[in-house]
Amino acid sequence: MRFQIIITIIVTIIGFAGFQAPVSAQQSSDSRGAFFRSMAIPGWGHYYADSDNWGRGKLHLGAEAALIASFVGVHSRISKLEQQYITLASLKAGVDISEKSRSFRLAVGDYDNLYAYNDFQLRSRNWHRLLDETSENQWDWADEKNRNEYNRLRSDRDRSRNQLPAIAGLMVVNRVVSALSAYNRTRNESNGHRLTFLPESLHQGEYGLVASVIIRF
Repeated sequence: MRFQIIITIIVTIIGFAGFQAPVSAQQSSDSRGAFFRSMAIPGWGHYYADSDNWGRGKLHLGAEAALIASFVGVHSRISKLEQQYITLASLKAGVDISEKSRSFRLAVGDYDNLYAYNDFQLRSRNWHRLLDETSENQWDWADEKNRNEYNRLRSDRDRSRNQLPAIAGLMVVNRVVSALSAYNRTRNESNGHRLTFLPESLHQGEYGLVASVIIRF
């Protein structure tokens, strides 16, 4: 099941032409203040709007704390996994890959030693992929088990790294939803504008968000 963020703008115009409901400067200021506070810290706008009743804001604040903890935890796991497979390559293959490129690290995991790698590239006529046979580029795995463990650690690190953009994206969504919710709390629903985000079932098990903008005048 995948989750897609699909934003559909629905504009509803209610009222009569030539008439605009009055919106006080104080109300407008409160709405903007609530919106931007929740964009900075989810839940802050709800507290700003009503410090005695900001349960929705607490949910957004809690979600933000959980997402930050997840981001930090995944980042820490990435660093740990990377250090583990760098150390394994140094101890069991005799090569320092800490400053090497991604392509070199992949080669170390795919071939038992530098000679096997270069031999394959020569037979495949991939001359541009040949590596210089210098001491810095030499590796030789003690056994296949260690090489497989190296590949497992490297793959786990790459998968963990791919989670970071998703977590960051959820943090952005949480801020936007919190900001719009706080904005609505400070507006009179019979006047001005109202913005909402609603969950929407799409197709093939995908889900998204629908942004609704209601303009009354």
